[in-house]
Amino acid sequence: MKKSKIMTAQEAVTKFISDGMTVGIGGFFHSPSYSITHEIIRQKKAHLTICQPSFNEHADQMIGAGCVDRIISSYVWMEVFGPLYCFRRAMEKEIPHKIEMEDYTNFAVMARYLAGSLGVPYIPIHSMKGSDMMKYRAWEGEKKAIQMKDPFGSGHDHVLVPALKPDVGYFHCQRADEEGNSQMWGIWGDMPWSMRACKEVIVSCEEIITREQIGRDPNRTIVPGYKVVGVVPAPFGAHPKHCQGYYDVDRDFIFKYIRESATEEGWKTYMDEWVYGVADRDEYLKKYVDAFGMKKFLGLKAKDMMSTSVNYGF
Repeated sequence: MKKSKIMTAQEAVTKFISDGMTVGIGGFFHSPSYSITHEIIRQKKAHLTICQPSFNEHADQMIGAGCVDRIISSYVWMEVFGPLYCFRRAMEKEIPHKIEMEDYTNFAVMARYLAGSLGVPYIPIHSMKGSDMMKYRAWEGEKKAIQMKDPFGSGHDHVLVPALKPDVGYFHCQRADEEGNSQMWGIWGDMPWSMRACKEVIVSCEEIITREQIGRDPNRTIVPGYKVVGVVPAPFGAHPKHCQGYYDVDRDFIFKYIRESATEEGWKTYMDEWVYGVADRDEYLKKYVDAFGMKKFLGLKAKDMMSTSVNYGF
């Protein structure tokens, strides 16, 4: 009988995320783990290098809280929702402290993760050629990317980017079993390559299911249990983003964060209420219902749109 890896977010972050680590954060707008992100902030982890092809306000909150020293990504922004003010304050005014960013294209970060998941030292891409990304470099210096001629004689130049292999990664998914076999559907984004590139993985999930249930639909398993060190049950754990089949994007709540974080005082008020002021995701959910009402909460719930079953027999 294999040992259960189920634990709280507090236990997982305490055990597996240390100051100074390089941390891969999974999810591409769809299903990032706010349950883990907020616990990292509450535990005041520091000097982290965070990695994702593109970051949204979960990174902004970590930056504002002083957890982050370095970023590997293509941007930290919210497109239609607006700018991320903690990121801007850190880059422009060194508030709360100076941070560095190694700027890649979205695809280049994905390619670095792919190389890490395959166990190869680098990977050739066409992205970044002719851009200032090849000119401006932070702490990785010349090792950020190297342009070279195709050795097989095509006559084309390639950009070589190094494999990205974070110390630990975390993400949110729809369901997992006690061993950490994790299933996800909808927008994968950088998944599953980013998490397979990490040395260890923490997964938060909407629900825990049995190993037998995992085996009935194995193609949905995007991260195998042997990569996972902690499984955190976290219903509503991706809010205010969506988790397909469970709840939709809470656009009003995202706009609320953008508005309030425009000033340092507003950001601190928001964080005191929604991150520091709750002990875990259960308290967060209760606070949300108390603040906005059960009707608003239930309005986020996903409608039924079931997939048909398939025959896996031979």
